[in-house]
Amino acid sequence: MAETKNTRTTARNATAHAKATAAKAKETTASQAKEATDKAKDTAKEAGKATTRTASRATHAAADKAHATAEKAVATGRTVAVEAPKKAAAAAGTAWMAVKARKVLTAATGAGAAATAAAVVVLRRRAARRRRPLARLTGGRFGA
Repeated sequence: MAETKNTRTTARNATAHAKATAAKAKETTASQAKEATDKAKDTAKEAGKATTRTASRATHAAADKAHATAEKAVATGRTVAVEAPKKAAAAAGTAWMAVKARKVLTAATGAGAAATAAAVVVLRRRAARRRRPLARLTGGRFGA
């Protein structure tokens, strides 16, 4: 009977030991599962935050580039708006100077034409005096 008690006690001890091990395993598994779940939640939160930060940075970068492009366009428009009247005024000034100076230009042209005509007359007379009789008879073709 002692043997039977021993077997029963051993069986009971083994059962109790197995139950305790199962309970510990269950607790360990449950705690590990809970930790894994918590870590997954934390990782998901961090990923969400990182995505939000990245999207925010990309949006800000795009907005900055658009702002810089708009500023350049405005500056170019201002430059064109400032330069166009200057160019028009310069062209108008040149035209007005030509209109104002037309009398002077006409007088200078007339004086030049008169001087040229006077020079031609003087040179003809001088050339006519140098001709010899044969040149005079032939109109200057021979004996010049």
